[in-house]
Amino acid sequence: MIGTRRRVAGGKMRYAGQWALVGLYLLGSFGILLLAVIRSGDWGALLDPGLERLDDPKVSMTAGWDSIWNPLAFLLAIARLTAMLVVPVATIGVLLGGSSLVIAVRARDRRGIGRSLLLIVVWLGLFALAFTPYGGQLHNWLAD
Repeated sequence: MIGTRRRVAGGKMRYAGQWALVGLYLLGSFGILLLAVIRSGDWGALLDPGLERLDDPKVSMTAGWDSIWNPLAFLLAIARLTAMLVVPVATIGVLLGGSSLVIAVRARDRRGIGRSLLLIVVWLGLFALAFTPYGGQLHNWLAD
């Protein structure tokens, strides 16, 4: 049987890179928030993050030894930076999703079109969350 599906260069890597960026954002925002809530014991702070309830976010990011060479500390720092720069990161994510969508449409790849649209919706949702009062409060807490 002759296959009719065309292979697109870098097909799965486009989506994997975007999902890794989404994961970095989620780890840098909600992962650090969850660590801070567990450390403080104030579960109500999940819905109302702030310095008065959770202390400084850097305090909750202790990952193993207090060494600058700890790879987990670098991962959390990069994830936190990604979360603090949510507007440019989400813009890049939407642009990457749009380019993936164009490539998938040209290749007539239905699965690729669905994945691209899903990623665009996820990025737009995170972008919209950043402009809600909760997103602003979370961003201000992370920036301290």
